[in-house]
Amino acid sequence: MTIIDESKTAKGYTPAAQVPAAFGQPRTIEGVVIHHWGLPGQTHDGVVDFFVNGPGETSAHFVVSAGRITCLVSPLDAAWHCPGKNATHIGIECRPEATAADYATVAELVAWLRSEYGALPLSRHRDWYNTACPGVWDLGRIDALARSATITTQSSSTAQVLENIMATLSNAEKAELMTAVRAINARLKYLDAPVSKVDEAVLDAKVTRADVGGQTSLRSTIAYLDTNLNAIREAKKAV
Repeated sequence: MTIIDESKTAKGYTPAAQVPAAFGQPRTIEGVVIHHWGLPGQTHDGVVDFFVNGPGETSAHFVVSAGRITCLVSPLDAAWHCPGKNATHIGIECRPEATAADYATVAELVAWLRSEYGALPLSRHRDWYNTACPGVWDLGRIDALARSATITTQSSSTAQVLENIMATLSNAEKAELMTAVRAINARLKYLDAPVSKVDEAVLDAKVTRADVGGQTSLRSTIAYLDTNLNAIREAKKAV
């Protein structure tokens, strides 16, 4: 099971709210561009470090190698990976050695992205730009593996924690929680921020809930539900 590591963010990218001004159109997700990160022998962590701490002139949404997926830019934002396609495509940086294990992990990510954003077509960096990138990577092989892949990718982000909890809630409980989330986002002007990349202030901002007799936060609400959900349900059944 591959965990998406969202603990780092690329230095250079365009947030969704700024895409229209930067690219002349809104951020949309219409396809996936496959890249490789250059010479064999470079490491996954070295590539991540370059995007996070380097000059900040290029970036990718994901860096992928066998058994590892690092998300450096949310798919909802624009990474700087393919001139002319940054506003509309997701960029995946792949290990140039392109082993069977590398293919399997890239295909798993592609399958997951398609489950989230629809039947996204694959293209090579060199289809849009004069470059040798992505080297030996075979789009047909990625596509075939992705179509047969069992989607087991998980996110390590707050978004995944919230998604797991939401799946166990009643409709009324979901509505209450999402009302609190929207109120916090509206107040702090984070409407365009993906939950997986949201500022810590959003999770810790105070929100009033009558059932707890005062103020709490989204982080505390999530933790409380995670710990006490079964007890809450049993108490409701007993009423």
